[in-house]
Amino acid sequence: MSRRSATRIATGFGMWFLLAALLVWSLGPVAVVLFTSFKGSSEIYSANAHLLPDSWTLQNYVTVFTSSNTLRALLNSLIVGLLAAIATLIFCFSAGYALARFRFRSSRPLALFLLLGQVVPLTVVLLPLYQIIRSLNLLDSVVGVAMAHLVITVPLVTWMMRNQIAAVPIELEEAAQIDGGNRLDAVTYITLPVIFPGLVAAGMFAFLQSWHEFLFASVLTSSTAARTGPVALTEFATEFNVDWGATMAASVVLTVPVIILFVLLQRHFIGGLTGGAVKG
Repeated sequence: MSRRSATRIATGFGMWFLLAALLVWSLGPVAVVLFTSFKGSSEIYSANAHLLPDSWTLQNYVTVFTSSNTLRALLNSLIVGLLAAIATLIFCFSAGYALARFRFRSSRPLALFLLLGQVVPLTVVLLPLYQIIRSLNLLDSVVGVAMAHLVITVPLVTWMMRNQIAAVPIELEEAAQIDGGNRLDAVTYITLPVIFPGLVAAGMFAFLQSWHEFLFASVLTSSTAARTGPVALTEFATEFNVDWGATMAASVVLTVPVIILFVLLQRHFIGGLTGGAVKG
């Protein structure tokens, strides 16, 4: 075997080993959550616990579906996520279109200023955001939580939309206007269909950010009427005890809708993330 072939084989083996390590590192916690959800309490707290349950049980799922507010929290998370995603797309497409198509003196400083929202810690904006939501009489409501989540989603999604729109040649819109349409027609029939994968990716990004968010949801809600999934997981913890089996089962229940959504939209999601990456 030549030295070049040996180097190629060693490089390939190293890449596969690295990928396997990343796969175990990424899916290991997920496997622990999944298998723990099927264990009894005595086995979870056993000193000789294994990854796979010695005795499989559905009692933790029975507890989740019959003795908790997880399903209500799941519905609230869906509503909040959809509201946040829809509002984010409306606001960010409008802002991104203006930044991409209209030239004015402070367009680039304004675009850079929007990104500051991504570097400011959420705890810094928590108090003023709480006062704004309270002044709107939206405390302890899904609408109030969705509005708060816009603070997280709008800055980055605006940049995503700006780059997606900038990647569409302006000549296409000008051709539509020469043929008798106005700017709204050009946007509706030219720009929106072209950047549709980007819209799906941006909407999914906003939905996932809202779905996992805990800080704002825990501060702005006080009852099960508006409590979202991440906050509802604390329901299984008391002052002196944590029901880890039910917590893991509820985590699985709250994760399934996100997995289904990603599987259905993964083609558009990947295409949307890469679209517009070379022009901005």
